[in-house]
Amino acid sequence: MNRNGRVVVIGFLASVLVGCGGDVKDPGDPTPTAPTYALTAEPYTTLQAVWRPTIPSESTTTAIAEGTLTAQDLDQFEAAGLGVTLEEGHPWVERNDLAPEYDPATAGDRRSLLYLWQSADSQLIDEESPIRFEAFEEFYRPQGHLTTQVFEAHVRTARAINDRSGRPFDWAVMAGDLTDGSQRNEFIWFLTAVNGGVIDPDSGADDDPVPGPGNDYNDPFFSDGLPVPWFAALGNHETQYNGGFGILDDEIREAAASDAVYQSGWFTNGFRDGSTLNAEVRTEGPTPADPERVPQRIGEALELLFEADGEPQGHGLTAEDVAANRAYFSLRPIPDRPIRLITLQTVDPDAGIGAGAMGFMDDEQFAWLEAELTAADAAHELIIILSHHRIEDIAGNSPIAGYELVATLAASDGVVLHLTGHGHFNDGDPHSHDPESIADFGYWELMVSSTLDFPMHSRILEIVNDDNGYLSVYITNIGHNSPPGSLAHEGRSLAAAAKSFNGFYKADDLDAFWAKDSKFHNMLLRIPIPEAVQTELSQHDWPTRIESETTLMSLTAPSK
Repeated sequence: MNRNGRVVVIGFLASVLVGCGGDVKDPGDPTPTAPTYALTAEPYTTLQAVWRPTIPSESTTTAIAEGTLTAQDLDQFEAAGLGVTLEEGHPWVERNDLAPEYDPATAGDRRSLLYLWQSADSQLIDEESPIRFEAFEEFYRPQGHLTTQVFEAHVRTARAINDRSGRPFDWAVMAGDLTDGSQRNEFIWFLTAVNGGVIDPDSGADDDPVPGPGNDYNDPFFSDGLPVPWFAALGNHETQYNGGFGILDDEIREAAASDAVYQSGWFTNGFRDGSTLNAEVRTEGPTPADPERVPQRIGEALELLFEADGEPQGHGLTAEDVAANRAYFSLRPIPDRPIRLITLQTVDPDAGIGAGAMGFMDDEQFAWLEAELTAADAAHELIIILSHHRIEDIAGNSPIAGYELVATLAASDGVVLHLTGHGHFNDGDPHSHDPESIADFGYWELMVSSTLDFPMHSRILEIVNDDNGYLSVYITNIGHNSPPGSLAHEGRSLAAAAKSFNGFYKADDLDAFWAKDSKFHNMLLRIPIPEAVQTELSQHDWPTRIESETTLMSLTAPSK
C-alpha cells in the first residue's frame, strides 16, 4: 500500500470505531478512555467465509527473488498483488480415523459436554525493544507492529460469538507463546486483551505517527475481554529471549529496558521506529528506554498469570506452583463435571543459548502426569491435554521422549484431545491405544495456527456425547472478524504477504500450503469412549443444544 493509499485507510478507520469519535467508557468510569475497534456487523467463522492468501504473480515472485521487493517494503505490497482475498467458507470434514464403524443413525440422546475457545502463539511484540532481531531477515515480520490489534480482534470475535450463542463458552485455553519477547509489557498487553481494559501497545516514548486517536499501531485502544474462565500453557517465548535463547543473566534484561540497540553477537539486532508510519527498521541509534520491557524468567511469568484478573483465581496455578517455577497443573474446570484439563509444561527454563525453542519434559513432571492420568481414569473422566509443543516438537535431549508421551496419553481411557500450538499452522493427528491399528480407542492431537502468522486463526471446539459409545468433536476455526480498512485487517494482509518472503513463516508454494492448511480448518472428529466413561457421563445433566449445529452454522458471511 502506498502512502497515499494509507491515508485513505486511516480516514476509513473513523468509520470502524465504535461510539462517538471512537471513544468508549471503561465500566465504572464515567470518562471516555480509548477507542474500541469494531468488527463486521455480524460474526462469522471459517464455515461462512475465509481469508486466503493472494497468490503472487510471476513478476512479483521475480522481484522478491531478485531482492527488488523485500519484506520491509510494506508500501509496495498492495501494488505487487500481495495480501488476502475473501472466499467461501469450508464445511466440516468428517474424520473417522479412530471410529471407522461409526454410524450416525445409532446416535441417541445427544448432549453437549464442552464448548470452548482456543488460541495459540499470540506472540505479542514490542517492536521498539532494543533487544529484538528485526534487522535479521529470518525473524522480521511485516505485521509485527500490529500483533496487539490482531490478538484483541480475536478475543473480540470470540466474545461476539460467545454472546450470540445459546450458552457462553465453558472456558478458554491459550496454548502458549502468549508473548514474543517474554517482556513484562507484552504480558500486560496479553492479559488486558483477555480480561478487558485499555491496551497501550506503545513502549518508551508516546509515539503517534498518525495524529489522532485509534488510527495507528501505537494508539491506545479498549478491549472488552472475554468473560469466561481461562487457562494458559507456557511456551518457549514466555521463558526464553526471543523464543530460543536462555535468560541466564541480567545482561539481556538490562539491555531490554535501555535505549541502545543490544549487540547480541548472534544476529544483526535492530528495532522498529515507533514514530514512523510503517515502523521502519533501525539497526543503530536510540530507542526510548522503558523499565517495563524486562524479559521475564519463568517464576515472574507464572506470577503474572497467577495474579491476573479474570476467572478462575490463579488460572489453574497455585502459589506453590509459582514458588516452585512449576507451570503444569491439573483440575476440573467445572468442579461437578467429569472433565479434566491437564496442562503441561513443555519448556526447559534452564535451556542454554539456542536450545530453548524445542519441547522438553523432565522425569518429575512425567511421573506427576502418569499419576494424574491414573486418578482421572479411575474416576472415568474425559481428559483434555493442553501444551504449547506438539509431540513431534519434543527435543531429542528431553529426558522424556515424544514417543513415550504419546504412548502414555494413548494408553489412558479418558484422553480424547491434546491441544497444542508452536507450529503456527493448522494440523491434526490421531493417536490410537494400539499402534498396530489406528481404529481403536485413542485421542486426537490438534494444533491451531498462530494469531501472529497467517492464516491467523483461533478456534472453537465442542464435544458432543452421541449416546452410542462415541463422541463427536466439532472443530471450527475463526479468522478475526476485522473489516477491511482496520488495523487488524492490515495486519492480516501483511502476514499473508510475509509468506512469500524468507523467514520461518515462508511458504514456498502458497497454493500447496493453503490446500494442506484448509484440511484442518473445520473438522468433525468421531472418537470412541470406553463404556465406563459413557456411564459416568450419563450420570450428569448436560445441555441438549448443540451450539455448533445451531449458533455456528447459522452465522452470516461478510459481504465482499
